[in-house]
Amino acid sequence: MRLSLIPLLLLPLGMPALAADTPPESSETMVNAGFLDGHPDMMYRQWGVNALHRGKVDEAMENFRLAARYADKPAQGYLGEMYWFGVERPADRIMAFAWMDVAAERGYPLFVELRDQYWAALPLEQHEAAREQARLLAAEYGDAVARPRIDAVLIKGLRAMTGSRTGSMSNNVDIVYSEGGMTRTIKADRMYDKKYWDPKLYQQWQDDTWMKIRRGTVEVGTPAMTIPTATDQP
Repeated sequence: MRLSLIPLLLLPLGMPALAADTPPESSETMVNAGFLDGHPDMMYRQWGVNALHRGKVDEAMENFRLAARYADKPAQGYLGEMYWFGVERPADRIMAFAWMDVAAERGYPLFVELRDQYWAALPLEQHEAAREQARLLAAEYGDAVARPRIDAVLIKGLRAMTGSRTGSMSNNVDIVYSEGGMTRTIKADRMYDKKYWDPKLYQQWQDDTWMKIRRGTVEVGTPAMTIPTATDQP
């Protein structure tokens, strides 16, 4: 079986190749460092990608949904593509558009392009149903309701680490992750940088990355870290 998940965060490759391309130590390092405990958006997305690499599609989708509840746009994009191409299930183009619409709400070019592509491919008679499904998903996963969830977790983590820069969280272990197909590292001595914990700075960090990523620049690697709104469409 080959995945057709393509232009977003996955390229067409088979399940065995995906599994072989994933260094198992990367997820262990991140979890053991404790960093992901304070970043459930990244944590559940990573678990979703790991499951997908193992061919566990249902598990992958469940973890992407959990990440999506914490305003994770890449996870929402994964779900859109999985529904669009029908990964181990019939394709559902209406649901695919709805997920990609929520993923596109911040205007990240990759997700906007895919959302618009899905919209153009939908038969006219499905447009109303697609808009309605997008509104339903936005009510649970859109930024208006999802960002307060991740913000609360980040603020809790920020308070917990304030005044405690002893390295107890990192144990001097660097955080290695993939962001938009590129391997990146958060050095242990930078793990307390406020951009990873302050909600506004964290949002800006994500925006700085995903505003630059367009089709053709994304490729599969290690589990990823680091879309018009769900109302009216063109």
